[in-house]
Amino acid sequence: MKRVVKIGAPRQYTDWVRRMRGQNNEDYRALQNPEKDFLQNRLLEEQGFLCGYTMKRISKTTSHIEHIKPESLCRIDEIGSDLEYRNLLACFPKDGMLVHNRYGAQAKDDWWENNGRDFISPLVTNCESYFKFNLLGEISSVRDNVKATKTISVLKLDNNSLTDDRKRAITEFLYGSDQVSPISQKEAERSLQAITNKNEEGSFVEFCVAIQHGLNEYLKLIKKESLKKKHIAKAKKVKKRK
Repeated sequence: MKRVVKIGAPRQYTDWVRRMRGQNNEDYRALQNPEKDFLQNRLLEEQGFLCGYTMKRISKTTSHIEHIKPESLCRIDEIGSDLEYRNLLACFPKDGMLVHNRYGAQAKDDWWENNGRDFISPLVTNCESYFKFNLLGEISSVRDNVKATKTISVLKLDNNSLTDDRKRAITEFLYGSDQVSPISQKEAERSLQAITNKNEEGSFVEFCVAIQHGLNEYLKLIKKESLKKKHIAKAKKVKKRK
C-alpha cells in the first residue's frame, strides 16, 4: 500500500457539491461529467496514477472512483456525506470491467465491519509501515499486526495474480527485463529512497513500495555474499601461510 496525500478537491467538484447542498440530489449518484471527470483526474494526480489499494498503474480508462467507507453506508449515516472528498480514491478497475481474480476495491465491495476500525486506509500517515513484501512479491503484516492482517484479507492483497504482478515488477527492476542484468549495489542504494518518489510527470513507479522492500532484501543478499567472499579469501590466506 502506498500512502495517499490529499491535495484538495478540484474547484469544479467543490462548487458542484456546494450547489447541491440541501437539495434532493445531494447525492454522489447525481454526480455527472464534467465534474466527475475533474474529480477523477485530481484523484489520479494525488495518487501518482497508482491504485489506492493495490499500487497497480491506473488511468482514467482503467480506474473508478472508490469510497473508502461505502457510499451506501455514508448516505445512511448522513445525507451528503457520500460526497466527502477525503473518503474518495481512484482504484482499479474501471466500473464494469470484467476481472476474474477479484482483489482490491472489487474484493472489498461494501465491507465495513466495526465502522472500519480494523481497516488500514492509504490515507493513514504510516500505512506503509504496516506491510512488508519479499522478493517473491508476497505481502504480509509487520509483526502480525491485526489491522494489517485484516486489511490484507479484506482487499485480498495476497491474491496470486496480484502477487505475480508484484514479483514481476521487483524482478525486472533488480535484474532487468532479461533477468540476467542485475543492478549494482550502488544503483540499488541510490534507488532505495528515490523509488517511492514521483517522477517528473507526477507518477509513481508501479508497485514502488514492494520494489523498495525488494531492494532492501537485494542489498542484504549482496552484503551477505560479499561477507562470504571475504571469509573465503581470508581462509585461503590462512591456509596458504600454513
